Amino acid sequence: MIRLLTPMRNAWERVRSSLRGQLVGSTVLLVAAVMVVLIGGTQAVLQVTARRDISRALEVRADTALALLAEDPNPQEASLEPGTRVYDASGVAIAGTVGRAARGKADQLARAALADGRVHVSDGPADVQLRAQPFKGGAVVVTQDAEPYERSEIYAFIATIVLGVIAVCLAGGIAWRVSRRALAPVRVMAERAADWSEHDLGHRFALGPPTNEIAALGETLDHLLDRVAAAIRSEQRLTSELAHELRTPLTAVQGAAEVALLRPQGDPDLREDLAAIADGARRMAEVVTTLLSVARTPAAARASTRSAPADIVAAAARLVPDRLRLETSVGAVPDIGAPTDLAVRALAPIVENAVAFAATRVNLSVRTAPEGVDIAVSDDGPGVEPDVAERIFQPGISGAGSTGLGLGIARRVARSLGGDVTLVDGEFVLRLPRA
Repeated sequence: MIRLLTPMRNAWERVRSSLRGQLVGSTVLLVAAVMVVLIGGTQAVLQVTARRDISRALEVRADTALALLAEDPNPQEASLEPGTRVYDASGVAIAGTVGRAARGKADQLARAALADGRVHVSDGPADVQLRAQPFKGGAVVVTQDAEPYERSEIYAFIATIVLGVIAVCLAGGIAWRVSRRALAPVRVMAERAADWSEHDLGHRFALGPPTNEIAALGETLDHLLDRVAAAIRSEQRLTSELAHELRTPLTAVQGAAEVALLRPQGDPDLREDLAAIADGARRMAEVVTTLLSVARTPAAARASTRSAPADIVAAAARLVPDRLRLETSVGAVPDIGAPTDLAVRALAPIVENAVAFAATRVNLSVRTAPEGVDIAVSDDGPGVEPDVAERIFQPGISGAGSTGLGLGIARRVARSLGGDVTLVDGEFVLRLPRA
């Protein structure tokens, strides 16, 4: 039951948090509030009108009875209407009839009217209204059944409730339809703008002058796309210039160090330093090349490229030296939607990290994940220290005294491909999207 309710609850939360849901909800609440006020006002008016009509009917019946008594001084023979009773000056009923349930109340009102000479009106049992009016020589009590009036109020209340529900449903449906038609162009524009900003910066909406809200939004998005395109082009130019400026001195440093290492004579310590310089220059050149490839290769080109996980693992396996045993496991997994060279550059820092800490072996395994393809890298080394595990992907954080750039670069490249790099149960997992 909980599994069935969870998707419904999530869908309801999405609808409620959306602009369309808020508009429809506000409209429904407003119409419902108006209908509640109208229903309450209608019932109040009906109650006042019903009481006024009952009072008027009682007054007419009393006047009719008094007129008959004035014409015929003998009340026993007067043609009194049902529900009319005549009392003498001592409060004894001498003519007419009222309902059995109202007789006690009628006698009480007659005595009160004879005592003070005023008209008395009161509610009786069984939805009966009574009016006692004195006259010379006695009093007359008339009754009126209020049930038809109350029944009319109930019918009116039910009818207004039904009409109110219909009005609220119609208002909600109309608001949903209107908001859906009004916001549909906005949703389409937002989706196209997101797609264009990622894949093709040359498209524009070009809706013309901002004569309405949609055209104004299109013009704003066009300007935004212009600024995004300009920023990306500027970044690409800057990246290219920096890469060119860095590659030249790095190549010179690496070449000079390698040439010096070719000389047979020399201090062993100096040769070791030169080897470290050459290796550092090579690593820096690889980092520059990786960042340059990520910046220059559009996301659309990366997403449309297909590569086999076995080729990626084979390329990364070359980084494992002969002193370590390499164990690989590549099952029946789908292709990866990323260029092979960029996927290898995302995996290489992770493999190099495993090589640096491994004692005897390095494991590479590929498995299918719900969101893509996972390439897991592990080793038999001491593992990642708990105080470093949470910060291992931050630049400058290292567990071996190195620069700490490798894992950060790996995660950046993986995320540029639509994947990620995580540390799960002691092994590094490179997740890449499916083709």
